[in-house]
Amino acid sequence: MLFNQTRRHADGENTSNQRASLPAAGLIGGIFDAIPGYVAYCEPVFYPETDTVVDWVYRVANARLNSLVHPPGGSVVGHTLRELFPDLPTGDFLSHCTVAFLQKQAVSFEFSYRIGTEETWFLAGAEPHDDGLVLSWTDITQQKKAISEGPLSSVVQAILDYSQTAVALHEVVYDQAHRIVDFQTVQANKQALVNWGAHGQARLRESLLTLEPQARESGEFDRLVRVATTGEPESYELAYNDRLYAVTVARADKGVVTSAVDITIDRQYRHQLEAMNQSLRQSNENLQSFAYVASHDLQEPLRKIQTFSDILQNQFEDNLSDGERDMTRRIQKSARRMQMLIKDLLAYSQLAGRREAHQPVRLNEIVNEVVSDLEIGIAEKKATVEVAALPVVRGSAFRLRQLMQNLLANALKFAGANRPPVVQINARPAQSDDLPADLPRSNSYWLITVADNGIGFDEKYKGRIFQPFQRLHDPADYTGTGIGLAICQRVVESHGGAIDVNSVPDVGTTFKVFLPVD
Repeated sequence: MLFNQTRRHADGENTSNQRASLPAAGLIGGIFDAIPGYVAYCEPVFYPETDTVVDWVYRVANARLNSLVHPPGGSVVGHTLRELFPDLPTGDFLSHCTVAFLQKQAVSFEFSYRIGTEETWFLAGAEPHDDGLVLSWTDITQQKKAISEGPLSSVVQAILDYSQTAVALHEVVYDQAHRIVDFQTVQANKQALVNWGAHGQARLRESLLTLEPQARESGEFDRLVRVATTGEPESYELAYNDRLYAVTVARADKGVVTSAVDITIDRQYRHQLEAMNQSLRQSNENLQSFAYVASHDLQEPLRKIQTFSDILQNQFEDNLSDGERDMTRRIQKSARRMQMLIKDLLAYSQLAGRREAHQPVRLNEIVNEVVSDLEIGIAEKKATVEVAALPVVRGSAFRLRQLMQNLLANALKFAGANRPPVVQINARPAQSDDLPADLPRSNSYWLITVADNGIGFDEKYKGRIFQPFQRLHDPADYTGTGIGLAICQRVVESHGGAIDVNSVPDVGTTFKVFLPVD
């Protein structure tokens, strides 16, 4: 063996395994030092408690590596990788070495290290040897520069020139104290020159503060300095030449790169949209206030109509002719219908304006309560209501109860004449093909179905049934105001879901409710 190996722990403890050492001089040492690169033999440094590799200690190195780092005492031997190269991105470097060591397989990789003010690139190799690694580095800085400055740069420039994003490279200008005092634009695409206007070509000759001293007061210069110093990218908005730009600054090799996107029209559209939204919100608030006030104000004259018609019906019935009694009954019937309409209109307007906190809601409990409330109607119709296992969803228990009550009452109301109603309520996870077009496919939903065997309807009227006051059947045969399904739609949409329906005349109807999975 050529090496004298010592097992070292992170706490400094050494465990020696004696091996023959590499001669400091002689033929082998001369060959070792003559290698045109940086070569060393390293052993792992283990963390005592976990035996994890945390560093590498140099045991042998050629003269070229010693001259690179100028270690204390003139030799890297006995020093660790972290001690000699404190600024090296050791996470990636150490991980490559550890992989080679643990897997007993040679690896190669590139890394960069700043020597003085210059960034130097190396091609490194790590090859397992006994209980350590042979590390070799070759300087490839010139090859890297040749690639960046070669034919590829013209291709990149052509691509950038067709871009609508303004891109420019600015080199740092230092003073004698190595402080950043200015920036010089060295390269820019066509869009950047267009954005700069009259200063376009001049920016490639003169420095930033020479042409635009106001950049210091506006804070733009300070941002560039910050990015060049810290390496942390920054994004901001900049008003320039009566346009608004979204600017991103990132550190480059000897300066910074700026990219700017013209967002002037986008911002104008955004302001217009915000104004339209504000106007729409105000309009909705006015409509809700009108519906609420109108509903309350209509209640009082309606109660008087009902009261006086009741007096006519009860106290003066014997004095009324058959035609007058019929008119009184018509007044009472119309008043009751008007009262139902006002009640539903009030509920609809409240639903639009109120936002309640959402909590976990057990739909089986909600449906059981609804079935209990409607038990008289269910018994009269001799209906069967079959309820499967339903999920727990996040929402308003009160609103979801409105939803299920309206759907179940709707199924009982439009039952077939010659068969007892059967209502089936089921649930399952919705598939992508189940979802309506307005729901995003990236989210997960429950599909809750309320299916009946009632009179059904022609699906060409499908678009009307969720609109307020729309009725497909004769009000003389089926009571109601035409708001119930509109309320259902608003409830579902307020929960981030959707409602759909399928129906076949004289066969039945299936309402499909999509609610987000909690």
